[in-house]
Amino acid sequence: MLHHRQSRSLSFLAHNSMDLKDVQQNWNRFGAVDPFWAVLAWPGMKGNQWDSEAFFATGRDEITSVMDYVNSLPVSLSHGTALDFGCGVGRLTEALADHFDSVHGVDISDSMIELARQLSQHGDRCQYHLNVRDDLSLFEEDTFDFIYSNITLQHMPPRFSRRYILEFMRILKSGGVAMFQIPDHPRHPLQRLLQPIKPTAFWRRYQKLRYGERPAMNMYGIPKKDVQRLISTHGEQLLAIQPDGNADTDWVSYRYTILKTTRES
Repeated sequence: MLHHRQSRSLSFLAHNSMDLKDVQQNWNRFGAVDPFWAVLAWPGMKGNQWDSEAFFATGRDEITSVMDYVNSLPVSLSHGTALDFGCGVGRLTEALADHFDSVHGVDISDSMIELARQLSQHGDRCQYHLNVRDDLSLFEEDTFDFIYSNITLQHMPPRFSRRYILEFMRILKSGGVAMFQIPDHPRHPLQRLLQPIKPTAFWRRYQKLRYGERPAMNMYGIPKKDVQRLISTHGEQLLAIQPDGNADTDWVSYRYTILKTTRES
């Protein structure tokens, strides 16, 4: 009987689960009212308090650190084409252009993409794409030498983030490196209990009652063992798993670095 009730509950959650349209609407609202803070929610910066130069400088600092780390790995990375997944207004995309010949930024929010194009300083070397699908079919297999995603996968339900991680491995070139961050689990037991409810229509109704039309910064995660399984199932080499401090302090989070192995013909 317990199993039957549990199955009905899971069926209800699946039927009422959040889709990408809900995610897009939420981030479009952020892009319209406070885009820089939505990307980088530092204390004291809410309410359009970010200075544009200081904001983009954080991107340059982050990517410099990332590339120093990648260069320390036992890989020979080509600096041809890079992808910034969840590019927002281009904070990291523009910075990647200092290290790669061409960079593509992808985001689900058209308001963010529009602003990224307006603010871009690299002309055709930085291209911005709106993507509202749960895949990256706008790119062919073996397209990118480097893929980077930070503080993006954490804001979508796991059924989408899992799909995108698989897509990273599809569009990465052989010998290419993908680096992405995603939380593992909330630190507080109550938050762990809430996780299955958060992608549902019930949770959206609750948030609408609480916040009205204001956007909400929802957080999600995937257990580390599940991410490892995704990577190993696809046959790629997991170079590193590092504790990461970019997620909300209430979450345990990791950064994963993957090498796409060369396939024998």
